[in-house]
Amino acid sequence: MTGNRMFDNILIGAMLTASMITFGLFYYSLKIYQKPLPQDSVEREALLSDSKKKVFAEAYKLDKLIVNLKSRTSRLRFLDLQTYLVPFKNSQVDLLEEKKSIINDIIIDESSRIRPEELNTVSGKLIFENRLRKRINEKMNMPIIKDIFFSRFVVQ
Repeated sequence: MTGNRMFDNILIGAMLTASMITFGLFYYSLKIYQKPLPQDSVEREALLSDSKKKVFAEAYKLDKLIVNLKSRTSRLRFLDLQTYLVPFKNSQVDLLEEKKSIINDIIIDESSRIRPEELNTVSGKLIFENRLRKRINEKMNMPIIKDIFFSRFVVQ
């Protein structure tokens, strides 16, 4: 220690007091304090009020498209497609309705750039979806499309 007996006794007393306080807090939090049980009615009300605050954007359904695909063989290949666009905000659905013909043109253009064999794979569908999202957002000059879903995706 320091060599000064009175100073050493003060340090030992301070450390003992801090240790006792720490032990007392641990004992109280583990043995004495009981957390109140949740009440169903209060939790239900909190859940309902929280769910009302979060509004999810509705998916915008495009018309069904049948697109002729380029094929190296003489066999005619086509893509039968039903698409849902999910905007970031519900207020952007009107803009999608106005630009529906441009969006259909983008879908036709992008699908004609990919070979039918690639569209038949999962990775090809993901690439197609990402290209569509990127081109539509670029055409609108702002990020509008959050996600794209295909309810019908048939390559024949």
